Amino acid sequence: MAAKAKAKKPTGRPRIELDPKQAKIFGYFRATYQTMAEQIGCSHDTIQREMNKPDSAFASEYKKGFSGMKMKLSEAQVKTAIEDRNPTLLVWLGKQYLGQKDVPDAPQDHNKPEIYMRPARLAESDED
Repeated sequence: MAAKAKAKKPTGRPRIELDPKQAKIFGYFRATYQTMAEQIGCSHDTIQREMNKPDSAFASEYKKGFSGMKMKLSEAQVKTAIEDRNPTLLVWLGKQYLGQKDVPDAPQDHNKPEIYMRPARLAESDED
């Protein structure tokens, strides 16, 4: 008499499927793990584990969403700086993108004498 093999009952909580499309939206708004967990209805640890997996589609889409938001923000800043001629924003963008600085590259040595050059003769004006 052979005993029937019983189907094994799954133990623990049901597995949660995380939606990569939803992750892209979360990334766009830079949602925290806690916020994502609250919205999805799972634990913070579940989100953290998924985000730390190297091959996670959820984590990949989150990064794409955040990247997209950064591009839109940069576009809006450049547009505002140029079209509205916002000098503060123009200076800041120049520092960020063009490597411009407020401080000169080499510090001035105040012990060296300054040399002033004068022209040999003054330029003539039209009014003379």
